[in-house]
Amino acid sequence: LVVNARDAMPEGGVLVIETENLEIGQEHLDEKPDGLAPGRYVMLAISDTGQGIPPEVIDKVFDPFFSTKGPMNNSGLGLSMVHGFMKQSGGSVRIYSEPGVGTTVKLLFPASHNGDPSKPEDTSPPEMRAHTARILVAEDQPEVLTLLRRSLEAQGHEVITATNGDTAAELFQTSGPIDLLVTDIVMPGTLQGPGLAKHLRSLAPDLPVVFMSGYASEASLHGNGLREEDQRLMKPVARKQLIEAVNTALLSRQ
Repeated sequence: LVVNARDAMPEGGVLVIETENLEIGQEHLDEKPDGLAPGRYVMLAISDTGQGIPPEVIDKVFDPFFSTKGPMNNSGLGLSMVHGFMKQSGGSVRIYSEPGVGTTVKLLFPASHNGDPSKPEDTSPPEMRAHTARILVAEDQPEVLTLLRRSLEAQGHEVITATNGDTAAELFQTSGPIDLLVTDIVMPGTLQGPGLAKHLRSLAPDLPVVFMSGYASEASLHGNGLREEDQRLMKPVARKQLIEAVNTALLSRQ
């Protein structure tokens, strides 16, 4: 995976290797139907800021002997071996890519239960609840957008939705005051997530933003000039994570 990332950046770029503990279950807002059983997983993500994979090719990348590098540079077996290894291990491999932006490959390994498999007691402080708000959500996957809207409306928020940054920018100016922007980082159209946030903040400098991305957080945000207080969520996003990020963003404005 690292060799692939290197080859995707012939002029140089950023390689990020990231890990995270995940709890996969029905509460996730963008769960992919890959047969992954609910439970605890360790995620290893390898990301690059390279050429990206065209949409017409991405569904073939795990096929044996398929390669875009040519016969002298690759056998076309590397990614199919990664896919097979993860399936044999009871895990899963997921890939996110956008031409001209980069690629993230996520390996989800079942977590090992050493000793007592019961979950440790939650010692986190009580959740602080923000006021209800008018939230603009920009997400290009319709099913994810629907789940985001339902989750936020269940918390009492008024939600305005857009399937790309350009539409979101128009709605911001025509739909009345907006208290918070929740946006995917990579979307179709002219305005990507960071560009959308920058544009809206030229109109409302104090607008809080929650960013979401399938890419590893450091790679997807590299060089985009986001603010330190901005909330960043890496997909798959659990409802609890979304609500916590929204509360934190809204409370930072109070």
